Amino acid sequence: MNTASTATVTETVSRKGCNRDPVGSVRLLYHLARWARRRSAVHSAADLSRTTDRTNYRTWRHRELEQQLHDHFDVTGVSGRDVLDFGCGTGELCSVLARCDPGSLTGVDKSAEAISRAIEATSDDEAPEASRPRFACNERPDRLPLDDTSIDLICCFDVLEHIMDLEAILREWRRVLRPGGRVWIWWSPWRGPYGHHIESLIPLPWVHLLFSERTLFATCARLYDDPDFAPRMWDRDPKTGLKKPNKWRETHSFHPFLNRLTRRTFERMAHKSRLVIARRETHGFSGSLLRRATRLLLSVPSLGDCFASFHVCELTRR
Repeated sequence: MNTASTATVTETVSRKGCNRDPVGSVRLLYHLARWARRRSAVHSAADLSRTTDRTNYRTWRHRELEQQLHDHFDVTGVSGRDVLDFGCGTGELCSVLARCDPGSLTGVDKSAEAISRAIEATSDDEAPEASRPRFACNERPDRLPLDDTSIDLICCFDVLEHIMDLEAILREWRRVLRPGGRVWIWWSPWRGPYGHHIESLIPLPWVHLLFSERTLFATCARLYDDPDFAPRMWDRDPKTGLKKPNKWRETHSFHPFLNRLTRRTFERMAHKSRLVIARRETHGFSGSLLRRATRLLLSVPSLGDCFASFHVCELTRR
C-alpha cells in the first residue's frame, strides 16, 4: 500500500472512531488538561515568557537548536561546506549554522511570511558576510529551488514530522546532494509522548493515541476559549497582537500539520530514495528514573517510538 493510501485509510478509520466518541470524552479530557496545565512546566512562568514574546522566543529557540546541533553532530562538518537548512522557519538554526563558518548557507521554507521574518531577523547577524544565509520560499512541496549536486550538507531539525510529501522530499535531498553529502536530522516521532504537538493546550502524554481527533480538537477549542489560557505568539495576529480566532473549531485532522511518521516508516522511505542511513539514535525520557525504566523498550519495534522523545539520524548519498 502506498503512502497516500495509508494516510487515507488511517484518516477514514480515525473518522469512524470519532463518530463513536461519547460527549463525555471531551469533558473528561478538558478537566484533565486543566489539571495538567496548572502543574505542567509547559505552563510555567518561564515557558510563558519565552512563548508569548517573539524576542524571547527567538533567543530560546536559538539556544535550543544550538544545543541540538552541538550535542548530536560534529559541527566541524559545517566549515567550508555548502549547507541547506530545510524548513528554516524564521531563521534561528541558520543563525547557529552561520557561526560554524559554512562555505554558503541557504534556508528554505514553504511559508513566505516565515522567510520574510528570517531575512529581517538575520540582517544584522554578526557572522561573516560570506557565511550569512540566503533565504528562499519553497513554493512547491515536491521540489527544491536548488540545482543538482549543489549541496554538501542538509540540516532538518524539528521539521521531518511536518513534511507531507516526504518521499518526494527525500528524492529531492538526494538530487541536490553531492556524492558524499550528508543530511542531519533531529525529529520527534508521532507515537512519542508529545508527538501530538498540542501540549500548549493539552500538556498530557499520549493523548493522541488514547483519544480520537474529534475529541482532541473539540477539547482544544474549549480550552482555547478559556479566560486563563495565555495565547502563545503563534496564536496572535502578528500585525495587531490580538488573539487569533479559534482555529480548533474548524480543525478535523492533524493533516496537514503532522504526517504521523514513525521511525520504521521513515527508514523504509530513506532506503527507497537510495539515501544511506549512516547513523541513527533514539533518545528517551530525560529524567534519570524514567530513562532507566524505559531504556530497554526503545529498541522494541513500533513500541519503542512510544517512549522516544526524539530521534537523531544521519543520511548520506554515496
